[in-house]
Amino acid sequence: MEATSPAKPRKKKKKKRKKPRSYFYRISAWLHLWLGLISGIVVVIVSLTAAILTFEQEIKNVTEPFQNIEYNETDEFLPPSRLKNAVMEEYSFPSVYSVVYRGAGKSALVPYYANRTNYQEVYVNPYTGEVLHNRKLNDDFWRSMIIGHYQLWLPRSIGKPIVAYGTLIFVIALLTGLVLWWPKRWNKRTKEASFKIKWTAKFKRLNYDLHNVLGFYSLLIALVLGLTGMVYGMQWFSDAAYWAASGGENRNTKSLISDTTAVSTTNLPEEDILFQNVMQSGIDPNDNSINIQFPRGETGVWNVGINPSFETRWQSINTSYNQNSLETLKEEPRFPELNGGDQLMKLNYDLHVGAIGGIWTKIIAFLVCLISASLPITGFIVWWKKSKNKRFKALKFPSYK
Repeated sequence: MEATSPAKPRKKKKKKRKKPRSYFYRISAWLHLWLGLISGIVVVIVSLTAAILTFEQEIKNVTEPFQNIEYNETDEFLPPSRLKNAVMEEYSFPSVYSVVYRGAGKSALVPYYANRTNYQEVYVNPYTGEVLHNRKLNDDFWRSMIIGHYQLWLPRSIGKPIVAYGTLIFVIALLTGLVLWWPKRWNKRTKEASFKIKWTAKFKRLNYDLHNVLGFYSLLIALVLGLTGMVYGMQWFSDAAYWAASGGENRNTKSLISDTTAVSTTNLPEEDILFQNVMQSGIDPNDNSINIQFPRGETGVWNVGINPSFETRWQSINTSYNQNSLETLKEEPRFPELNGGDQLMKLNYDLHVGAIGGIWTKIIAFLVCLISASLPITGFIVWWKKSKNKRFKALKFPSYK
């Protein structure tokens, strides 16, 4: 028999080295981690207060009986001077800020603003002049949520920039998060991992999916909410957004002043004349919100705002008048006639609060706010799990598999 030669040992296959991620990806990962950790608590507070505030008016309409009143179709609105005087007599206010008619079946609103520590809203029956309720905003839950959302319940000079730049950091974190979310290659496995949450997975994987997948689905709306918030928080960003949208024009921020030498030619209260002029122009106070704002100081001006929508602000038209002569100083053009910058500023509030498309966009904004509040938490857990055994190497670029 021939001797068989011993079998040659099989060569071990060399493991293919993973192709290192691009420098852009690693920079994005580093920024995403540390910017997320820095801004996390701010994002959680701002997002949760935003979610609470989303349905503020809807909740008020249900829980506050003075918001709505019984009336007959033949009832007529009292002139604003009657509502103003009723409030001033009831509470001994030296003046009021404005009178707001909110449509048929709704109480009128008469705010009093002395300073930031004395801000009150009085609800009045616009048909009878009966004072219904006085809301002291410094003790009001909703006002507290607004202050938390805008300045973290801190002094405005401190809290406002923290919120504004925390939001800017959040926007950058969203964009870098998209870079990390994007798969190296598209196949069935990566599509499922990128678009679906594996609810049956263990906590570590489930938490990662909640961060990764929900972050992707909420990205566009979260960017809109964040960018529109930055318009309120940072003047330089607001000016830049206006300049870009208007095609290079600068916003006119010059304040209007009244001619102190002008003399009134009527014995009627000026606010009543303005209200009559609105109705004579064909504006029905039953179907429109009418806001008559009183002048402040000797050179202050009257401002009358007309809004055909009770849910949004972008359609409102404001006209300013001389304090004594009621001469028209400035009439705002209708929305289609505005330049792109003014249109963007008009839309900004309704985009920011989710009211732009009615109740459905509010629901979407509410859900995105909740997701935004969860992202710093789930992101922190992802980082904590990865760095649990290497505390002193935390500055290393994170690897997202």
